[in-house]
Amino acid sequence: MNTISYTMGKNLYLNITNKCMMECPYCIKRKWDNDFNGNDLKLEKEPSAQEVIDSIGDPKKYAEIIFCGYGDALINPQAVIEIAKWIKDNGGNVRINTAGLANRYHGKNILPEFKGLVDVISISLNGTTAKEHNELNRPMFKEESFDEIINFAKEAKKYIPTVVITAVEIPGLDISKVEKIAQDAGVLFRARPYLDEN
Repeated sequence: MNTISYTMGKNLYLNITNKCMMECPYCIKRKWDNDFNGNDLKLEKEPSAQEVIDSIGDPKKYAEIIFCGYGDALINPQAVIEIAKWIKDNGGNVRINTAGLANRYHGKNILPEFKGLVDVISISLNGTTAKEHNELNRPMFKEESFDEIINFAKEAKKYIPTVVITAVEIPGLDISKVEKIAQDAGVLFRARPYLDEN
């Protein structure tokens, strides 16, 4: 059975889509057989906003409720807005994990719509140049994606209290250079572990 929401530590994660703007070869959905810590995250169909809300329970039970699954939730910003509003109205904290390409994908700036609804946005930037990023992540918008992501992070600061650029500790990737990019953009930085099935 597909998993819409799942817990890890003190957080609840929401899996609302399998669609993404990236085709990262190191992504868990390409490395593991639809099983992430006992959760089947490969959705047969995308849940409605109400189905996601019904899966949450009491938002106050969790340190954060995080939009993070096999895809990028900002493919469907209207669902995220509806769910996030319900979470905030019921005392929860909201974080979005994203590839940072939603504005380009939708052809408009969607970030103002999240003001007051999202506490933290975590933006993945796995690469130190446009060329390296394109090779490592196979983004939808090719080498243009690198600058798009950095600009998305800068724009997010206007509407979301905490903006974090993250990088997976991929073998060969100079994490310190990504951290410098985050600093130059005026946002926080966090390294994420490279998950390997071996």
